[in-house]
Amino acid sequence: MKTEENISQELISKLKEWHNTGNHLKVVLELKAFSKTSESYLLTNLLARALNNLNLYEEALGLLQSVSEQGKEDRDWQFRVGYSLFYIDGRETESIPYFEKAIALGDDYPSTYELLLEARSFLDDNVQDNKSHEEEFTFVPEAYAQINLNMRLQPKYRAHIEDSLDYMLRLKKWGCVSGGGTSIGKNGEPESCDIEIDLVSYSEEMKNNVISIAKNLEIANGSKLKYYAKNENVNQEFNVECPIGKLAGLGVYIDTKVLEGQQIEVDTVIELYNSLINILGNNGALTPSHSENTNQIALYFYGEREYEYLLNKITPFLKDNVVGKNCKVVQIA
Repeated sequence: MKTEENISQELISKLKEWHNTGNHLKVVLELKAFSKTSESYLLTNLLARALNNLNLYEEALGLLQSVSEQGKEDRDWQFRVGYSLFYIDGRETESIPYFEKAIALGDDYPSTYELLLEARSFLDDNVQDNKSHEEEFTFVPEAYAQINLNMRLQPKYRAHIEDSLDYMLRLKKWGCVSGGGTSIGKNGEPESCDIEIDLVSYSEEMKNNVISIAKNLEIANGSKLKYYAKNENVNQEFNVECPIGKLAGLGVYIDTKVLEGQQIEVDTVIELYNSLINILGNNGALTPSHSENTNQIALYFYGEREYEYLLNKITPFLKDNVVGKNCKVVQIA
């Protein structure tokens, strides 16, 4: 493996832009066509990352293993190997030591903690019981934080975010998640979610810690973070409220009367939902959810690309789908 001296900054900037906008296929095509990719540790890693984001986990894992010696102390390499293994059926628990090493090396993304928790759920009960004691600690909160999610999530989907935050905060001895809730509109549709956090201290350092964590969450744009002291009488110099989140939101609304009139079974709607997850999930981060009332079924998708891209991605499929052709699609974040 040669040095990185001959890699142009123009190429790196282009790859970074494509990654940040979810154009993972462009990254793959560019790097596979570039003759020096196999000679570069950096480019091999970036290619593997893009393949992971396109759900090509076996191919990504093979590339990462080819540079394993250089990746031993690289938190990004450790995470990517763990990510590949976690999404390969039957190899979920093999990802655990890689996620743990990534965290030990300084990985501060809540999604890493979430994947580690999920990977541990595949262990037998005795091992899980031993691990559960790692997160236990008690404290008297001196500050609070509230994260308002501009996302229409059912409690079980919100819980994925809560659990990863709680696990991360406890391991760092910074605090814990103390509660959460979902705001429901008059029509029974989720409107937004809140996550409440207790923190061990009220300080500039803790404020920055919370902001850093919140900005790394894979959540919708339009979300907000609030940090404030427990005691209203103290100097409020560290209080802050700031915007967070980067995912775009798309809602697919299905009129239940249309389904009844065409005698369409619920299973057909479920098939539509799963198909849209597969289509949109082939672009990196994706958080799905749904809701149902007497008048409509709503399917929600939050992805790392802009709304127009997500819309264009699913429109051809919807036009040819017995349910999709009669639905309404709107931007929700």
